[in-house]
Amino acid sequence: MKSSTTLKEQLPGRFRGSIQGAAIGSALGFPHSGSSRTFMRALGSEVVQGYVRHRSGYFPEGQHGASVQLLSLAADAIAKEGRVCANSIVECWVPLWRENRIVERLPDVDVAMSRWLRRGTSARGCACGPGEAGSGALLCSILVGLWDHDEPDHLIADCEILTGVTHEDTTVRAVSVALATVIAHNLTHHDVVLADVIDGAAEAAARIDPDVPDRIQEIPMMLATPERNAFEQLARTSDDGFDVDHAGVSSDALPIFLVALHCWLRNPSEPVEVIQSCLQTGGAMEMTAAVGGALVGSSIGEDRFPQALLTGLVESSEIIVSATRLFERQRQERGRRSS
Repeated sequence: MKSSTTLKEQLPGRFRGSIQGAAIGSALGFPHSGSSRTFMRALGSEVVQGYVRHRSGYFPEGQHGASVQLLSLAADAIAKEGRVCANSIVECWVPLWRENRIVERLPDVDVAMSRWLRRGTSARGCACGPGEAGSGALLCSILVGLWDHDEPDHLIADCEILTGVTHEDTTVRAVSVALATVIAHNLTHHDVVLADVIDGAAEAAARIDPDVPDRIQEIPMMLATPERNAFEQLARTSDDGFDVDHAGVSSDALPIFLVALHCWLRNPSEPVEVIQSCLQTGGAMEMTAAVGGALVGSSIGEDRFPQALLTGLVESSEIIVSATRLFERQRQERGRRSS
């Protein structure tokens, strides 16, 4: 049944839902990051019943990971500038490293940001080079999907600007564009249209990397495949020695995106089930659940998430403010251009 409210009326909630969903997925996964798929599956539904303290004891319940720090600051930078600007984003991120305020180490992003820190925000060539396919900054691409949902001609260029801060690798860039494209689809459609989601993501990715679209096109078939078999297929990497069935998802951007997309498309309107499925993949499940949370949040808005998970987030009010500010500036910019 379609909602009685219009997409325009739902838009603020979908903006907030995307960013809050990412934060919820990250916060539920952060305490267990790196745990095996076997262990996470053994936890069952317990993993989404509430926040727990990180096993180190250093972080409170509801603490999200560093990817959400980057997401929130990038949202503020885009809202402030009224556009996606690499220098502004770098300026917002650098203090996290200069003042050692980053929640956790993100190996791929650390490499890029250490260069920005040494060379200054006006430098060039600071991003990780080809072959570095990490996912540390992948979550930020949802912001481009939100910002450019009504201007698809700008989406790829803006995603390249944002992703280029940390990565040159074509796989990472193609995955980022694909994720942004799915987010944009969710903001412009009442319902999830599988063919449009897959074809749109694959077509966008093909503009950057020739191999990523084929992997995306595997997903419809995987939806009719037993979960374990589907996971092994989608989570596979170029490292034949990596045991995805036991260890879980690697930290590479492509398997994280594919697994999260699959988890979401299996239950596109059930946020708890989507996030639980992502968490049960193990390994880099914090990022997988963050991407899954963003996908489901952008398609249903914030109201379907359990209130306890929304309010229990560390810095929950700041996250809402960042999302609201981004929405308001996006609407302001579109109004200015059309006047």
